[in-house]
Formats: sequence, structure tokens, C-alpha cells
Amino acid sequence: MRRLVIHDLLYSSLAQYGQLEVVSGPRRFTYQSVWERAVRVADRLTRMGVRRGAVIGVMDVNSHRCLELHYALSMVGAVIHTLNFRLAAADLLYTITHAKDEWLFVWEGFAGPVDKLRDQFPNWVWLTDGDSGGAREGDRTYEALVAEGRLVVPDQANRVAEDDPYSIFYTTGTTGRPKGMRYAHRDILLAPLQIANHLALHQTGARLSSADTVMPLIPFFHIHAWGAAIFPPYIGAKLVLPERATVKEQLELIDREGVTWSNMVPTQLHMLLDEAEAADRALPLRVLTGGSLLTAGLAQRAARSGVSFSLIYGGSDQLATSISAIPRDMDPNPSSPDTLQALSTRTRPLPFVEVEVRDDSGLAVPQDGRTMGEIWVRSPWLPRGYLRDEEHSRAAYIDGWFRTGDLAVSFPDGSLYVVDRQKDAVKSGGEWIPTGVLEAVLSQHPGVAAVAVLAQPDDKWGERPIAVIQARTALSGADLRAFMDGEVASGRIPRFWVPDRFQFAETLPLTSTGKIHKAALRETLGLGEQ
Repeated sequence: MRRLVIHDLLYSSLAQYGQLEVVSGPRRFTYQSVWERAVRVADRLTRMGVRRGAVIGVMDVNSHRCLELHYALSMVGAVIHTLNFRLAAADLLYTITHAKDEWLFVWEGFAGPVDKLRDQFPNWVWLTDGDSGGAREGDRTYEALVAEGRLVVPDQANRVAEDDPYSIFYTTGTTGRPKGMRYAHRDILLAPLQIANHLALHQTGARLSSADTVMPLIPFFHIHAWGAAIFPPYIGAKLVLPERATVKEQLELIDREGVTWSNMVPTQLHMLLDEAEAADRALPLRVLTGGSLLTAGLAQRAARSGVSFSLIYGGSDQLATSISAIPRDMDPNPSSPDTLQALSTRTRPLPFVEVEVRDDSGLAVPQDGRTMGEIWVRSPWLPRGYLRDEEHSRAAYIDGWFRTGDLAVSFPDGSLYVVDRQKDAVKSGGEWIPTGVLEAVLSQHPGVAAVAVLAQPDDKWGERPIAVIQARTALSGADLRAFMDGEVASGRIPRFWVPDRFQFAETLPLTSTGKIHKAALRETLGLGEQ
């Protein structure tokens, strides 16, 4: 590679890996054919007048079309805005207008929900493999762009620079309007390649190599599927794109295509394990998971089913920061109890990433595994701030560091245990109570299917924790209080951490990324915003 730009990565891989398969639904490609199709699209877009720096909204499932657009738009010098199709309609429209999208590339499966946007955004391309039912007269289709394009790399592809903007994506907006981040080519290359390097270099449950077949279940709209649109051709791995496969169909893909590695949030892992257990089968898969709490109960289920995993910590506003690896002084078997706990709780920073845990004064706390503080991150791919949002940028991006708003403890070996979001933690009598730890403890009760711990205002203590439970069997507050008393007696948690109240709900609301939607739950319970 001459430069750290996105399309050069795919081109540089062709000599060694050009004939490796890319599977997308019922269709089969190679990295060579993905490159050629991307070149044709880039040529056609250039001749249509799509200029360097134009922002292009792409709303698609994990498909070959979306993958090709990652590289085609890079050649054009345009900026890809991966649209979160799980956002509420008002938030989706906000992100399109805030990012200043000039073109929208939309999968035909979303024709109904986006029809009301048609008159507001005239530059429209349907992502379809045939005739699109949502197309209007004069609309372009993606396959027509491929057919009309020439196999000629546009001249401007050679003028794209490492620090040119490449992609825009947004937070999920659970605490207000979604916030946008704009990343350069080098940023979106460095972070995924460091994920691949970390997983290959260390003893991790989600070990990654060129022998793997990768199937990303994290959607492309979320940090380019945590980099899985980028690193498979870099390491030379077969790529399987599930499109809109159901959980049952995902299992069939794993069997048929020999999938060995995937990424997913814990909610997806839970559903995949349910399906595998219903079919009375093992699931020999390496999984990179994160984005929300990985409970001890889910970690144990995964190990019993043959899944080995690593936990990733990061986010849209910082990209990848750290991934769990087996400490050198522990049993290398990823299913042994101590190792399982380490892999599901303790992450170590990626190469080039600096992490500090600081107190309210901004001073580093001791690396003793006990003292809690806020995580501050510094890395080569960190943005300077939020897109066109000076107020939030000043509060979060300070002197080259990003204040994450996450609470953690750090250990002498540099690893950290992320215990909670600062906005979710309970401040009781001046002491932090990490709700994530309480949720992990409660999730181990066999009758608990899902749990969220929230802060409830309290006249005496300021705040006290309450637990909202989705039960899988008959369960009472007294049952859970007795269970928590046992945890106190064992020394696992202090007495004052025990929730004052246990409340039951038929289901718990989820965000667009599969996390429990605590803001919606607080509103339902009348607890107000934190």
C-alpha cells in the first residue's frame, strides 16, 4: 500500500487473496470481483458528477452492495454515511440532514419506511439485485450503475489522501439527539487493523487468522461492523455477509459456509445460543462481543456451547479501545472459570491506545483493581470532536483525550474492568454503585432472563438502586433479596449495593444496537433523566 486509504487496502490484497470468496445471501463473489464491481460503480458515479467530499447516505443490511460501496466511494473521494436503519424516523431524518447527505443509496427492503423521504432527497439509488418495487420513474438502481460503469479506476482515486474524510456515523441517541463523528481514511484503517492485530497477537477467545471464515453480525452502520468491512481482505479471510438472515438462517450459514469467527452484541449471542440449544447442537465459534454487559450467566452458556469469546470496549466516538485477552498468569483454556471471568470483564488496550482511569479532579487513580474512576482515552484515530457540535465536543474532547463517561477500575497489568456508564451508575451517600456489576450478579439467578438496575431519587442518600427484572420463571422480590443476601455474605458485593426495590416487567426495551434502553425504562417508571 502506498497510502493509508480504504480502496488501496482492497487493491493491495488482490495479488494474494483475490480469489477468496465473498458470500452475500445466495450470491457468490471473490475479492477480485468485488473490486471490479466497485471500480465500475466509482467510474459511473464520477461521470454522474458525484464530487470529492460529497456525503453519501447508505442504508443497507450487511450485503455485497454495501461492502462494494465502502470501496467505490473511497475511489470517488466521497464520504460514506452508513445510515442506522434502527433509529426512530425523526432521528434518522436528523442524521441525514445534519450530515448533509447529497445522495441516498437505499436497499429496496426499506422502501416502505423511507418513502416519506423521497421528495426531500431527489438523488436516489435503489440497492437492488433486480427491479425495485419502491422505484419511481427516473430512479437509478445499483445494478444499473455496475452495468454502465467502465472498468477504469477514476483519476481522482489517486488524489485521495490519508487525512481526507472517509466516513460519518452517529451515536444511537439514547440521551438526546444522535451525535455525529467524521473519520478520515487513516482512522478507519488503523482502528480495524489494530483489532485484527490484537486478536492475532494475544491469547484471546476471539483469535483471528487468515484461516478463518468471518461473518459479521454487527451491522455495517455501527463503525463499519466494528471494522469487519475492512480487515477480512487485509488478513485474507473468507467473508460471509448474512444480509437479513434470521437467527435460524445464521446457524445454517455457519454450517454451510464453515463460519469460524463472528462479531455480535450479547443480545445476538443470547439468541444464537437459544437457537443452537433448541436444535441440540454445539456452536464451535469464536466471537468478538461487546456494546453492553456480558453477564456471567451468558458467558458460561457460551462456553458450554463451544463458543469462545473476547470482549471489546469502544464506541462510535472513540472507535476501538481495548479487547480482552487471557492474562499470562492464567490457565490458557478459555472455558476455565477464572479465565472465563477475565475474558468477560477485563480488557487490555490496543496498540497505540492510551487509557487512564481518572477521578473527578482529572487525576489518575491507583491501578489496584478497586479504585473506580472515569475512563479517558487517547489514540491516533480519535476525532477532535463531534460533527458540528461545539458544546458536546468541548465537554468530551480535551487536550487530545476523550472523556468516555464510563466508569472502570484498572489493574497493575494495564487492563481495565468497565463497570458502568457514569450516567447509569448510582451515587448513594457519596459512593458509586455500579449498576453493571449488580446486573451481572442478578443475571446469574436462574429465574432472571434480563435485568436493568436504575437510580431512584432518595431524600436521605441522594440515589438508591432499583432492579427491573424480566423473569423466565415464577419469581418474587423476596426470592431475589434472599439471593442478593447470599452474595453479600460471600463478600462479592457490599450490603449497601443491594437494590431497595425489585420490579418486574414482561419485556425490557432495547436500543437500535440491542442494548437495554435505560432512558426509555426510566421514562416508563417516572424516574426522569439522569
